[in-house]
Amino acid sequence: MNKITKDNLNSVSYGMIIPPNNLKKKVKITIVKDGQEHDSIERAEIAMAAMSDKFKEWLEVEVLKFDKCRNEMCKESNAINLDALHVVAHDVKGQAETMGYPLITLVSASLCKLINVWENPKTFPLDQLNNHVDAIKVLLSQNIKSKDHPIGKKLTDSLINVVYDFADEIEAKKLTDDTP
Repeated sequence: MNKITKDNLNSVSYGMIIPPNNLKKKVKITIVKDGQEHDSIERAEIAMAAMSDKFKEWLEVEVLKFDKCRNEMCKESNAINLDALHVVAHDVKGQAETMGYPLITLVSASLCKLINVWENPKTFPLDQLNNHVDAIKVLLSQNIKSKDHPIGKKLTDSLINVVYDFADEIEAKKLTDDTP
């Protein structure tokens, strides 16, 4: 076998071995119950549907946490209160869509974005915080689930546009400030 050197590197050919992808066969989990095989995904979907009436209750508890965080931020805007608010917003963002409330996910994601780009907790825009929390409360109380719901869409679009426009301005300012 020839030794590979810098001089003959270009003359050496290589082959690539691509293993077959049998992952789908390996990860399919089935459960046998009463002599029948049930797909685990199907069972999970059935379980989620059975629990769907509890989703609104869970979100109502999260809205109470949002209110508490909002009140704390209004009393004293600091990093600790902003972090607590971010935790609640992030939790809701991660779970509301799974529970059938995609617009609440969008509003929570918008609030997370605002928290992430804001540099000084003491000057955090409480009006935007109030708008986001109130929007989530409206979406939940009116049981607005569809992304195409006219009121829900208008409400979420306006919040998201304001936050993302602001985030773009901050990023542009950072770029100009970093330019020598």
